[in-house]
Amino acid sequence: MVEQERRLGVDVKNASSEAVSIVRTTLESRVSVQVEDDKRRSYKIQTGNKFFNHMLEGVASRACLNFDVSFEETHAEALDHVRTEDVGLTLGRAIREMLDVRQAQGVNERGSYAVAIDEALVVVTLAFDGRAKALSHGDVAGIRLEHAEDILSTNLKQFFEGFAQGSGCAVHMQFLSGEDSHHTWEATFKAFGEALRESLAPCPYRAGTTIGLKGTGAEGETE
Repeated sequence: MVEQERRLGVDVKNASSEAVSIVRTTLESRVSVQVEDDKRRSYKIQTGNKFFNHMLEGVASRACLNFDVSFEETHAEALDHVRTEDVGLTLGRAIREMLDVRQAQGVNERGSYAVAIDEALVVVTLAFDGRAKALSHGDVAGIRLEHAEDILSTNLKQFFEGFAQGSGCAVHMQFLSGEDSHHTWEATFKAFGEALRESLAPCPYRAGTTIGLKGTGAEGETE
């Protein structure tokens, strides 16, 4: 397992029920993520994209977690597609590590929340059962617009694809309304943060097992 982790570029520095620190290095990027379930402090989020930084701050705030996230180019010039996907992959892996540690005492591993920002209304549902998928439902103007501030909308979607793969999570985004791309994506990221907060909450009934009936946390890999 350690050798496999090295090939995937993942280095888990620390993993506990309250804090996880991970570095993922590839030929394109080096992403460092630290997640802490502690008293609120200032976040240190530097991805190289202003709007994406803002979105991750919204996730941390709504999830009631402290985030430190840094993105660096390695040997190749990194595009925003790589930036968002690799951050999503690394953050997803950090959350998976935290969930795995909390499994002994019991943890929800699922959450769903709706957030409204002005005219935009978005619901995000998460299920950490090993089935890695990111799906969008609904067709509103706010996600059809090509840009959200200084980033392409398609690259914001790529963050959720990366998170799903890194965490073994099904991410469903239901867009109910939204005309402005900034409002629509901000509602999405904040709903994601709220659903993440629910997913990490204690559930003693599930102590020692998972939400999947197979009880492995990797149901998608065992069928």
